[in-house]
Amino acid sequence: MSVFRIALAVLRNDSRSRVSTALVTVGVALGVSLVLWLASAPHALQQRADRIAWRSTYNTVSQNDGRAQLVLSMNQDQFGGKLIHRFDVTRAHVGGYVSLAPGIREFPEPGQVLLSPALAELVRTTPPEKLGDRFPGQVVDLIGEQALEYPDELVAIVGHEPGTISGYALTGFGGNAGYAADNSDMLYLLTRIGMVVLIVPCLVLVASAARLTATRRERRLAALRLAGATPAQVIAMAAVETVIGAVLGSVIAVVAAEPLSHLTALIPWGGGTWMPGDFTSGPLFVGFVAVLAPVLVVAAAVLGLRRVVDRPLMAAEEKSRRKISPARLLGLVMAGGVFVLGVSIATSGYGGQERFTVVLVGLGAVGVALVLAGPVVTALVGRYFVARWRKPSTLLAGRRLLGDPVASFRAAAGVVVAVFAGSMALTMLPALENDMPTFSGPWRDSAIVTTSVGQHADPVAELRAEMARRALPAQVVPMVTGYLVSTSDQEQRSSSAVIAPCKEVASVLSGLSAGDCVEGPAVYIPRGYADAVKDVKFERDARGPNETRKTEPLPATVPVHTVSDYPQLIVIDPAVFPDLAAKPTGVAVTSTPSNRDAVYTALVRVLPDVRVSDNVREVQQDDSLMGDLRRATAIGLALMALLSGASAAVAAAGSVIDRRRTFGALIAAGTPVRVLARALRREVVLPVLVATLGSCLAGMLVGLGLLSVAHSISGHAEALLNLWILAPAAAGFVVALAAAAACGPVLRTFSARDYAAE
Repeated sequence: MSVFRIALAVLRNDSRSRVSTALVTVGVALGVSLVLWLASAPHALQQRADRIAWRSTYNTVSQNDGRAQLVLSMNQDQFGGKLIHRFDVTRAHVGGYVSLAPGIREFPEPGQVLLSPALAELVRTTPPEKLGDRFPGQVVDLIGEQALEYPDELVAIVGHEPGTISGYALTGFGGNAGYAADNSDMLYLLTRIGMVVLIVPCLVLVASAARLTATRRERRLAALRLAGATPAQVIAMAAVETVIGAVLGSVIAVVAAEPLSHLTALIPWGGGTWMPGDFTSGPLFVGFVAVLAPVLVVAAAVLGLRRVVDRPLMAAEEKSRRKISPARLLGLVMAGGVFVLGVSIATSGYGGQERFTVVLVGLGAVGVALVLAGPVVTALVGRYFVARWRKPSTLLAGRRLLGDPVASFRAAAGVVVAVFAGSMALTMLPALENDMPTFSGPWRDSAIVTTSVGQHADPVAELRAEMARRALPAQVVPMVTGYLVSTSDQEQRSSSAVIAPCKEVASVLSGLSAGDCVEGPAVYIPRGYADAVKDVKFERDARGPNETRKTEPLPATVPVHTVSDYPQLIVIDPAVFPDLAAKPTGVAVTSTPSNRDAVYTALVRVLPDVRVSDNVREVQQDDSLMGDLRRATAIGLALMALLSGASAAVAAAGSVIDRRRTFGALIAAGTPVRVLARALRREVVLPVLVATLGSCLAGMLVGLGLLSVAHSISGHAEALLNLWILAPAAAGFVVALAAAAACGPVLRTFSARDYAAE
């Protein structure tokens, strides 16, 4: 009979082998699916970046350059908590040609507007004074999805007369291949961390499933070996038994990749979801992973047959496994060293996304080292309980832990990795959330501010007239923004300052009240800022891109008043610099929650080509990023908990099935089933209790290292430790209890007859 027919006969007649094959299929399918899913994130990011590359300003030229095709001004509006990307455009030359980008079918002429489908629907269902009036003109077309970052993105392209827009002169809509989406480094790092920490539980699940009938298969193959089967035949039979489930799982994962990518596209990131085809990988990569997974599973099964091939008699008699060397603990030290090296490289900021490679290798090494060190801890726990047992169940559990620590730790391996990942996440997430700013600048939450007025001759009068026309009780505050710069060559002092009427600017500037203002020329400084106004000159910001900065010395005789609160700007009365104050470089407008959208609309209607900001929009962007991080963490931890729980239950049940002969003999000798059940619970729970505390500490230390990497990316992330870091260890202990409870029903199916049957 051929090797293949023998393997099929075993699967057809042995129910336990069929269960093991089914679980291998599930484990491989999960592992391949996770790899394909997480590895597709860079492709999804690049797809987003390619679609919005037309917004890049890398091809900027002088407006007088003959290659200039268009002038583009970029702004970010907001409405109802949603970000609106606004692009005011005009031809660089009357009647000139403009090359278009995919998804933009025509260039908007003066009085014409292009809107994204989501924004067009929002404009249609919203009163025009709140939103639609921001985009004056006729909507002549919709922006295609090839020009949108995500399906529901709010984008407007507004056409203007040539010469009326201040912005970037471009040689056409861009197409920079190196353009990257916002937060791409953060998502890249998160997906790679997810791949590392999720694949380990998948491997544990596959290994636990493959070991479900390992002892029975070893005895069967050892008997065949003693009966005359060659080593090659024994290896081939084991490979065939394993490869069936592995190949089937790999095929299922490849088939499920397409619908899984559509489900993944529904997960929000960076303000919106994804296009359906974003989360896909190339056919070569899919084929590589689909082939590699079964090869690794079969290789692991074959490598486990050394004892059957070399010492079949020992395998048939189930002799004890070799002892575990404490040298495994050195792996933790080596893995920690690799991780520290990776953190130092990643925080250097050089090398793009490739700089994360070493830190990810170190992260994976720490996870593997924890699994390798687990049997050493298990053996130590077993030695302790063998030496100090008081009940038979404790002695039985201790002897099992000491006699075969590798098999005993198998049920805890997935839980240990899950606790490690959970502690790491709970170390990072509170710190990232705590460091998110509550406001983005010195302005009050009610203020809507622009620090540039572009080419507008009298923006303050225009805005006041527009507010009056719309019957909006909004105060318009003219400002000249700039810096107080030291006139001394030895000192390089510089402080942000604004020229504006004190009582007016107090309505929009945080930390300043009308009661702080006095009559006549004055300078208002925060407490402790006296040196900031000594020997300085005021350097005014340029009104538009074609203007240069202007400077004027601050008179030494001007009165200086220290305000009680802490404004983040030094305020200078217009009477100090009357010439500079005559030409404002910025404007601030007051609003209320009820008229904010209408005031915003009036402001961008008068100043369509300047950047407008407010705290509400900036904080919403920060909240969006924090929501993305929370969501990614929750998904990762949920998957981790499911995989670790499944692997623990399978490993624990497999341990019982593997020792069917042993338990049958104990029952035949008169050992009560309840004593054996207590022994099983102890041998599952005790290693988990000890190992999870160590993995919790390792996760905290690794999380602190990753915080430094996150700080190099986003500028945030100071450590903020709390008792919630211990929650994964408690959850891991609960999972271990549940896995131990799964052993009870299996044990109760055994009887003294099983000893004779085996």
